[in-house]
Amino acid sequence: MATDGADPRAPHWFDFNKVNDLPNEWRFEVLEWDDDPDGKAVDRGGAEITDGEHRLVIVTWLVERDRTHDRYYSVAYETINQDGEFEPLAFHLGRSASIARNSTGHARDCLEADDGKPHVLVRHHDRGDGERETFEFPNESLAEQASDLQVRLKLDHDDRDYLVNVFPKDEWEERLETERELESGLGGGRGV
Repeated sequence: MATDGADPRAPHWFDFNKVNDLPNEWRFEVLEWDDDPDGKAVDRGGAEITDGEHRLVIVTWLVERDRTHDRYYSVAYETINQDGEFEPLAFHLGRSASIARNSTGHARDCLEADDGKPHVLVRHHDRGDGERETFEFPNESLAEQASDLQVRLKLDHDDRDYLVNVFPKDEWEERLETERELESGLGGGRGV
């Protein structure tokens, strides 16, 4: 059974939905919520908070435990990756609904304040091939929050083999241009 998340069995959406009662540009909507009341006590849902230009993605799910369960929350700002595609990169992942709400509120405040220039989060993989992934954020604060989570995930999981850095977008573009110039100079047979 799929519902809009307003069902009493989905109270975890209630406090997020309060944004719709406030006089502001932001709106909350549950995009999907899959719950089977006749099956196991496991559900998963996705929602967004948007002002039409910026989009915060919230995902919630249950993980069964003996005689109980844990609910998890992921909060992400939908970023632009190096291929120009929209891609959510979470800056909060945890079991606390209050922290998820606070992270969402802080992100909205940052976006409304327009507190800086665009920044990129760079994941540099250590596979010997120099592979890098870049994700663009509208300001330093959101990029740093996402970076903090990526570092924590790396510390907790040995299979994550990347380094994470945050740069102002214009500084990163200058670095890429310098790299291209050096590669073309060395490729042309000139020494350094």
